[in-house]
Amino acid sequence: MTSPDQIVPEGAHTGGTGIPQPTEDAARSAMAAPIVRSFSNVAINFGAVIEAGVKDFLADLCDAITGATGGFVDLSGWARTLRADADEAINDSVTAKQTASGAQSAADNQTVILEATNSKVQVVIDGLPVKPYWETMNLTEESSFPRTLLDRCVRAISVSGSVVSVQYDPAFVPPANTLTGAFIRCLYSGGRKVVSYTPAQVSSPCALHLVVGRMLPSGDVRIEWVSPDQTPEITNNPAERTVELPTELVFEQGETAFVGVHQLGSGNRRPLHGIEAANIPRPPTVWPPQLNAEFAASAPLVAGTNLAAGALDFGSRRIPYVSFGKSSVTGEPVPLRFYEDFESGMPTAMVRSSARYATVSGGVFVVSGLDDGIRRYLYGQTLNYDDQLVSGRIREPSIQYARLLIRSNAANTDYVTLSVNSSDIGIYRWTGGSSTTLAVLATTVADNDQFRIRAEGNVFSVERPVDGEWVVVLSHTDVDDVIPRGSSYRYTGLGVTRQSWTNSGGWGDWKAEDL
Repeated sequence: MTSPDQIVPEGAHTGGTGIPQPTEDAARSAMAAPIVRSFSNVAINFGAVIEAGVKDFLADLCDAITGATGGFVDLSGWARTLRADADEAINDSVTAKQTASGAQSAADNQTVILEATNSKVQVVIDGLPVKPYWETMNLTEESSFPRTLLDRCVRAISVSGSVVSVQYDPAFVPPANTLTGAFIRCLYSGGRKVVSYTPAQVSSPCALHLVVGRMLPSGDVRIEWVSPDQTPEITNNPAERTVELPTELVFEQGETAFVGVHQLGSGNRRPLHGIEAANIPRPPTVWPPQLNAEFAASAPLVAGTNLAAGALDFGSRRIPYVSFGKSSVTGEPVPLRFYEDFESGMPTAMVRSSARYATVSGGVFVVSGLDDGIRRYLYGQTLNYDDQLVSGRIREPSIQYARLLIRSNAANTDYVTLSVNSSDIGIYRWTGGSSTTLAVLATTVADNDQFRIRAEGNVFSVERPVDGEWVVVLSHTDVDDVIPRGSSYRYTGLGVTRQSWTNSGGWGDWKAEDL
């Protein structure tokens, strides 16, 4: 039966008259029944649930039910048993964690090639809705529309003479000198610190700024943050890009953020990945009238500026894919490691930054084609710190140089290389296509020899294994500190060369890591 006040469901206790005697099965049924909803005022912190363990959580819930029913359903005995089990599990987990930490330390010390990247990402966010992958690839970011709508179907067909062109990628080129953005309703109260967007490839790009605004009750949008020009940070490949704000912006649940991309000045606009919405008019009394808006501006916007509601342009149906949320990494940025063995062909993460191509043949990164010149490729993601290490295994060295690139900018116009041929190794600085020799060592280089270049502060050093130990064999100190470093110079990569009918050696593997 069910009690008259509808609180205690059928099955919450057993037995005849007198004090009800709860059983474990009956209590489980009670927890699965509407009694949980009736006591929804019991605070549940899911981060604490995971830390303390499910048993400890159930013990708290048993006590809550016991107190809320005035002892009518008495689960205090079961709560004590659960807590004892939880304590034992916690002790066991501490031992297991220590064992795992020891094993990891041993692995770190013994493993030469590490393929791990982006460890220690935030997995549990207390009280925040963790997003499913179909909506966004970032745990807590709220996006302008579900990511799976960026599907690769036929978007447009055009005919010019006898040539038929088909557009598959969901991308559009926004107007020049225009802020193109989307409204995002905030689903939780708290700080947000990361903006994500997906610019496509373009040559000679114009300036690009990210903008975050807050919609006011008047319908105006107040600019809260404007990024520096992102063009120097973007490699020439289509990819999801994330930019972290210097401090969190706090939004309350139900507030509306406006996140946009502002492209202005000379140069080409980057296409933005997005979708075209159906034209479904809303009543004139509701605001905003659609998911996206544009605002004409030929100069960078400034935080604190109000964009009047009447100045927002709702003529475009193109909605850019943008996301806004918390940082996905707790604490300081984690040291990153990137590794490629080229066994599966040219890695998609490698971005060509030269006019000429390289290729992968037999698991080796080598020259493609018969034209003279350097083939340079950058890894599509930056390292997190200025101190870096780039290493590689040379294959079939020749009189031409193969190169490891370190501390490069996104355009790959300013960087340092370790250049390796069959008879010497050298450290070179490159600026705008011209090189400066920093240090050279005559040495014999054989097939499968390993090298690495280390950049720490203003010191660049080259190491190679000697009797199983890495030994510094060449170094250069940038005494005048003229070689740039900082967040704009954290790209790494590699290169090969063809000159005078001769190809340089190739690279059998490549690794870059933060120090």
